[in-house]
Amino acid sequence: MSTAELLLSLAGAVTMLLLSVIAYFLKLLIDDTRQLKGELAKLKDLFYRLEIEQAFLKNMMQRTRSPPE
Repeated sequence: MSTAELLLSLAGAVTMLLLSVIAYFLKLLIDDTRQLKGELAKLKDLFYRLEIEQAFLKNMMQRTRSPPE
């Protein structure tokens, strides 16, 4: 095996290793993004519920408050 072939093989192995590492981190990034999307949907739902509850409590307080004299 000549030196050029050895160098090309080594460069190919290093490239393959780097691409594998990049693919692994991309997979982690995609998984985190999906998880974040699910948590964001839950947070939006919670926000809407709290907003409705706040409006309900405000309405109840206005009704139970004594009228001005």
